[in-house]
Amino acid sequence: MNIELVNRKWFLWLECVTLFIVIPLLFWMRVVSTPLILIPVFILCVPATIWLGKKHGFTLTIFWYGDRAAEREQLRKIIIRFCLLAVLFFAILLAWYPDHLFDLPRNMTMFWLLLIVLYPLFSVYPQELLYRAFFFHRYRSLFKNKIYLLLLNALMFGWMHIVFHNMLAIIFTFIGAFLFADTYRKTRSLRLTCLEHALYGNLLFTLGYGEAFLYKPLLQLFSGLS
Repeated sequence: MNIELVNRKWFLWLECVTLFIVIPLLFWMRVVSTPLILIPVFILCVPATIWLGKKHGFTLTIFWYGDRAAEREQLRKIIIRFCLLAVLFFAILLAWYPDHLFDLPRNMTMFWLLLIVLYPLFSVYPQELLYRAFFFHRYRSLFKNKIYLLLLNALMFGWMHIVFHNMLAIIFTFIGAFLFADTYRKTRSLRLTCLEHALYGNLLFTLGYGEAFLYKPLLQLFSGLS
């Protein structure tokens, strides 16, 4: 048995648990607090980008574009399932939370417009860089079965959303993360996972799920915009 290899795997597991389980838990417990919940993601993106650059030649060509042929094939699947899930999410909201339908566009129009534009840049991209590009290249050696890698990635992404203190955010983001992780596994395309992530995020904000997926102080700060 290669002791060095075993030690490296233990180190990777400890690092993975610390970054993706312990840190969100500290925010959920309010041991650590910040008005901008994405600050830790931004901070972690710096060493993640440096590591990807040194170990895997992180470039736009490799990580942003991915496999062009796989991208084209996967894009069709993304559009089809997005349309189907959009209908499902609309039906769920209409059935159980009709008072929230189009809540942000109706009541906080300017904030909603800003969110639609800024969310892909300042939320989606850093999350996808950290949870897809970095996670897959850093921890894939820990798994012989790819489905376990996808499941762990989805679980940890869902777990990150405990900071919103509601089960709906965790369930929806677990499902979304599994789709995004599968897309990245098949294409190695960061731009495609960012597109998919942004489509679902903006859809949920538009339909009326914003209260479940937005940090409460942020909503309060912009509550005067209309």
